[in-house]
Amino acid sequence: MAALIVNNVLSSSLEVNYNYLDTEELFGYQIQGSYVIDISDIEFQQDDTVLLVGRDAIKEAYGRPNIVARIGADDYLNGRISDISFDAGTLVGSETVTVTIAENRKLDDYSSSEFAKYIPNPHALESFSESYNFSRNGANYSSSRDISISYNQEAGDQFLDNAKTFLTNYYFTNRPDLGYQEDGISENAKINKNFKGYLSETYDLINLSVSLNEKVDSSIIDPNQSVSTKETQTIQLTERGFLEKTVNIELTSLKEEVEKTLTSAIAQKIQEIKTKEQAEFGSPFSISKGIVKDSIRATLSLVFSTDPSKSGDNNISYSGVEAKANKFKEYTLNITFNSNGKNNVDKFDNCKNFWNETQDDNPLRVRRLFHPTEAFHEKSRRSNFNRAEGSIQDSIVYTTDPAYATTDSNLLKLKKTLSKQRQINRIEKFLDLSNLEEQVVVSDLKTVGRASVTAEATVSQGAGIYEAQRILESKTQEFTDFVDEDVTHIVADVCNTNIGDGKATRNLTYLFLSD
Repeated sequence: MAALIVNNVLSSSLEVNYNYLDTEELFGYQIQGSYVIDISDIEFQQDDTVLLVGRDAIKEAYGRPNIVARIGADDYLNGRISDISFDAGTLVGSETVTVTIAENRKLDDYSSSEFAKYIPNPHALESFSESYNFSRNGANYSSSRDISISYNQEAGDQFLDNAKTFLTNYYFTNRPDLGYQEDGISENAKINKNFKGYLSETYDLINLSVSLNEKVDSSIIDPNQSVSTKETQTIQLTERGFLEKTVNIELTSLKEEVEKTLTSAIAQKIQEIKTKEQAEFGSPFSISKGIVKDSIRATLSLVFSTDPSKSGDNNISYSGVEAKANKFKEYTLNITFNSNGKNNVDKFDNCKNFWNETQDDNPLRVRRLFHPTEAFHEKSRRSNFNRAEGSIQDSIVYTTDPAYATTDSNLLKLKKTLSKQRQINRIEKFLDLSNLEEQVVVSDLKTVGRASVTAEATVSQGAGIYEAQRILESKTQEFTDFVDEDVTHIVADVCNTNIGDGKATRNLTYLFLSD
């Protein structure tokens, strides 16, 4: 039997769709794969004999109503190529072809006694669909599972109970073993390993339908640690001529016990990376790790150096919380710094130096944990120095509130408000002696305008108890410009300082004239 053979696939995606056959009370499914293939790697074979290669091979396969094919690790016994398109490859002189092939199959092992039993009241079922997609781009791959089920209006109040029963008995406990590609595209589908990805659910109580989506993005799945990982490495040459290597890893838990899974995986990854880099770089001089609270993600960063002056005795651990604050977002970063030393004094000195050197990395830690899409600024900070243990704890709050976007090094927030009482034409009353009636005359002369500027400043800890007041007093011209009038005179200036909170408020009252 003639067969289409492709050994090397540049990229691929695979979709599985189920269909319920009412008349036979069983399910069938369709496999549809899309592949990008180098033209030079296509053969059409008869037994062990190569009949056609390249373009001729794919054209021959396209012209047949059904074919036997092995593309990468996917097998088709009765497939049909529905679409082909040719394009220039990434290498000079190379050519690629995109091939879409589909095959209908009966799901014999999911007959009415096995598969349909998971669906309550199948007579009220209006539609059911399930699809899987697997794709790879270089070292990164993604997989998703989509499922939807809808009942007709006869189901009525039983809809929610039916849907919940189905999800419990089928979706979460009956993952089919698809058994496709073992080369990393689908990681043997991993769908049968009961791993957990990003899961979203949608219930439509009007149309009596429910849909779910589960998605996993990863470069590598570690089945032993039950995590997916994305790893990046950078190597740079320092000003002193030493190599510095940074290994960044993003971990995603694939199990329900998120914190336990991530904590265990972080410890294992640290040990693996240390062992791998020991021969060339020795111990890492910086280790930072963070877990996003109420999420399934964690970050890990190890920095190595050939610089003998840098030791492997510093460690950072951090966690974060994202919250809504009115119309803005707030990110709270809790960081613990630890250092080793021959005694407590030495430990604390090393820790303090390490703490000072890594302050500029805090915004990067926020981006690693939360991937914010808006600009964010430091709102508040609380630091705790533990000299006995040689450690420092920071609790830093960042906000997307633009009022905290300042350029002053010690200034966290400067908020200004302006109110104005505009100039108006003068109005005079007089008594008309001719008829003894009051008359009103509007003069061309205008009254003096009045404006009030209120400014509130918040400074960082350690900036000094009067730093907020000093900053406000230095911005007199800025506040005057804020009034935006031709002639201004300050008639009142009051400044209040809250020493404990590092805040100060200044109120200025202006009289103004407009030309």
